[in-house]
Amino acid sequence: MLTAIVTGAASGIGKTVASRLASDGWAVVAVDRDRDPLEACVAGLREAGATAVAVSGDVSERETHRRARAAADQLAPLGAWIGAAGLTHTHELTDLDERAARLLVDVNQLGLLWGTAEAVDEWTSTGRPGTVVVVSSVHARHAYPHHAVYEMTKAAGEALVRNIAVTYGPERIRAVGVAPGAVATPALLASLESADDPEAAHRHLAHQSPAERIATPDEIAAAVSFLVSEQAGYVSGTTLTVDGGWSAVLSRPPEDPVANRPAGGHR
Repeated sequence: MLTAIVTGAASGIGKTVASRLASDGWAVVAVDRDRDPLEACVAGLREAGATAVAVSGDVSERETHRRARAAADQLAPLGAWIGAAGLTHTHELTDLDERAARLLVDVNQLGLLWGTAEAVDEWTSTGRPGTVVVVSSVHARHAYPHHAVYEMTKAAGEALVRNIAVTYGPERIRAVGVAPGAVATPALLASLESADDPEAAHRHLAHQSPAERIATPDEIAAAVSFLVSEQAGYVSGTTLTVDGGWSAVLSRPPEDPVANRPAGGHR
């Protein structure tokens, strides 16, 4: 048995990843700042027969990751570190909320840096192999209005993946990213519900992908499960996009039928 540390494990993608890896036979160290839902997550894993512990703390603080590493040492050798903790906020650059911007950088960017640093140090000091998985986003390589800070942090996460892979590949350490599109997490669903017309908001977002739907957290967890497995042993320094083809789109057909143009040549 090996241990996987999963940040952001109290809800959303992180919680689903923790559950999937536990079902795959990993011991899990679940990390989150929201203590009550974190404890509930770990209790559920244990009830299902998994080995799991909770580490409550803010991922922007390196001490949280040191405690997670120590907790992993008590279970089984650390085999994977998955950074799923993250925040999404929009910002207007001409009137930037500095405190909110720093929070995004602290959680999304430094939270990955401190966690991967502890994981890589564990593997290099013990001579064991390991895998880092960073949960990125299609926003790392594509822009949407007023997401500048969020997109900056996601791009930084993918840069970190590449650097770890290049620097520590000779020591049998892999680093990969997973870039989801829209995922039906509680946070996203709550955001859609806040729209004047939630059904229209959901329909519009689903239409962005050729799959014509929003992904489930299970689909992202399945990608992580593959990437930390031996089957992905030669996959490193890259990011797997899981977005139903969204990133491949030049333009989607109009949702309003009257805006469709007849097929044929044009210039």
